[in-house]
Amino acid sequence: MNADSTMSRRSWIEDTFCKRECGKFIPACRDLHRCFPMCQVCQNLIRCCCGRLVGEHTLLETGPSMSSWPGPGTGQQEEWSVECHTQTSATDAYGTIDFQDSAGRNCHAKYVRVAVDAKAEALLQLMRSEWQMERPKLLLTVHGGTENFPLPLKVRQAFSKGLITAAQSTGAWILTDGINTGVSRYVGEAVKTYGTHDLRKRNAVGVTPWGVIDNHSDLIGRDVLRPYQPLGNPLSKRVCLNGLHSHFLLVDDGTLGKHGCQLGLRRKLERHIQLQKIHPRLNQGVPVVCVVVEGGPDIVSMVLEYVSSVPPMPVFVFEGSGRAADLLAFLHKQTAIDRQLDTDIQEDFLLRIGGMFGLERADASQLYNLLMECMDYRQSITIFDSESEDQQEADCAILTATLKGTKTSPGEQLSTALAWDRADIAKKHILVYGQHWQVGSLEQAMLDALVMDRVGFVKLLIDNAAGTNRQFSPSSRGRCETGDWTG
Repeated sequence: MNADSTMSRRSWIEDTFCKRECGKFIPACRDLHRCFPMCQVCQNLIRCCCGRLVGEHTLLETGPSMSSWPGPGTGQQEEWSVECHTQTSATDAYGTIDFQDSAGRNCHAKYVRVAVDAKAEALLQLMRSEWQMERPKLLLTVHGGTENFPLPLKVRQAFSKGLITAAQSTGAWILTDGINTGVSRYVGEAVKTYGTHDLRKRNAVGVTPWGVIDNHSDLIGRDVLRPYQPLGNPLSKRVCLNGLHSHFLLVDDGTLGKHGCQLGLRRKLERHIQLQKIHPRLNQGVPVVCVVVEGGPDIVSMVLEYVSSVPPMPVFVFEGSGRAADLLAFLHKQTAIDRQLDTDIQEDFLLRIGGMFGLERADASQLYNLLMECMDYRQSITIFDSESEDQQEADCAILTATLKGTKTSPGEQLSTALAWDRADIAKKHILVYGQHWQVGSLEQAMLDALVMDRVGFVKLLIDNAAGTNRQFSPSSRGRCETGDWTG
């Protein structure tokens, strides 16, 4: 890359993406400090609502006026918000992270610090044009527990192999929160165990809150290569990045040590990717499927958001992984016939929810209601039981759930499977007896398969036509013979 193109890339990134910094100190708590006016010691103890001390506010030219802070009970405190109390400026952290593990191995990952209100269109342009990521044909967005948790061996193997096989065989992107604990760590281990070099280099993206990353100041620099050791301080409340991800979007809302700001931007990015074409020749958008492993109460509301969206985003739950995933799996099975639980089962279930998350009765009931709302969209939720001998391979189950959960037509499902080059999925779940096809849809699929050089699909469609006494029209046969496949 020449100097001019490098400068152009730098200019575009800094013109497009911002960081956010708190510009007004509003104390998070005053009741414990009775000094008035505030003493210097208290200034060094009290944190702003953004999570920083006075001295950590780089935008404050002078310290905040202590006399402007009302004493305990003497007035209402101004409520801090990202919109009102943070300021934006050009991003100052982007480039390449050089992860160095204890074995001395190095993995590189692209990264950029972006404001929480960044545009999804700009993020996708960054990923496709600047980072040279290939067009996604599927988006696997993985949610679950953020703290470390044990996974039973069978569940772990099914999740790891299934996720990576589904990603590699279809050309998928994997989205996680990118941290080195919880479900994201399991994703990293899956990439390491089952992923090819190409997957490690291109397809696993962490969308991570900037303010919770341990030693994030080490990443500040423009178009830099920064060494990073994902070991972390066990006593710190901050988190490390997982070194087996290939790219990181570090989401900045101006806070320090506060989780969750990345979720809204991640959802915007998912929806925008969903609108992109899965292949230049095909009209289908990119399918998005949410994969759930373990998880806390927030996962339940997230699942409801996915399945109730228009169009719905399918959810794939690994039963046996614990907590929220197991609650969803239990309800999904118990309400398969009768949509309501028996009174005694409901009572036991409420106690289970309360004990699992440490919730009072009212909060447990509220979470139960959210779980039951999820069951109203049960056709978009798939439960994977790795202990069942009748269960298909996890990668096939994920892809089948993706096709069935979006309520698309058989022709659209066939186009999606064609883009993935998964003739096995098409044969088992789409080209089946009794399927109703729109006129010309199978002929169009044959032409698409020929143009896209999908040999397995061409054979499958020919065999299917022979098995159903269906013949392709003279016009399509003529195209096959002459090589005119554009119409």
